[in-house]
Order: sequence, then C-alpha cells, then structure tokens
Amino acid sequence: MQATVAYEPFVRKLLEKSEQGRLNWEKNRFGGFGCSIDGQYTFKAARTDEGFRLSMMDSEGDEMFSVSAEEAIVYDDPEKENLFRMLRDLYELARKKALNVDEKIATAAGLLDKV
Repeated sequence: MQATVAYEPFVRKLLEKSEQGRLNWEKNRFGGFGCSIDGQYTFKAARTDEGFRLSMMDSEGDEMFSVSAEEAIVYDDPEKENLFRMLRDLYELARKKALNVDEKIATAAGLLDKV
C-alpha cells in the first residue's frame, strides 16, 4: 500500500509564506493565481464551483499534487473544514497580492476623499 502525502503541513507553510509576503502571486490566464519558487516549482490556487483547489507542478510542467476542498454548511470531519479554510485563505491572499487589492483600495479611498 502506498503512503499518502499529508498536505496540511505543506499547505500551512505555503499559507504562512504568503502571509509574510514572501511569494509573488500573479494572475494566470485561467482565472486562478500562481507563483513560482526558485523556477523549480509552480503553485496554482483556484476557486472551483464547490470550493478551492491548490496544485503543484515541477519545472517540466508535471503535476506533483492537486488538493481541493469543498465548502459545506456542516463538516463531518474537522480536518476537511481545516483544509477548506486554509485553501480559502491561501486563495484570498494570492488574489489580493496578484491584483494589488490593498493598493487599489487605498487609491480609491483617496479619490473618494477628493470627491
């Protein structure tokens, strides 16, 4: 039997580095957001109809893993809820960084002050 990889610690580390502003997330043409680490690995964060997805590719473009979590009103497993929250938070951080959300909101607030 093949051992499965525990994604939670890895996703948590990616989330922490994103919170620290150490990853350069960019908008991709498919509507999600991506970042590259040292040109060796690429991560893609995306919103799905049911929730959120994170995938990792190597420098050859081969997918190393893809993990997703669906939104639920009530979760039957705390680990599923935790994974959903981490993927949601990672997606939001990537979106804010890639789209310069904070800067644009500050600019718009300044413009509103002048109106």
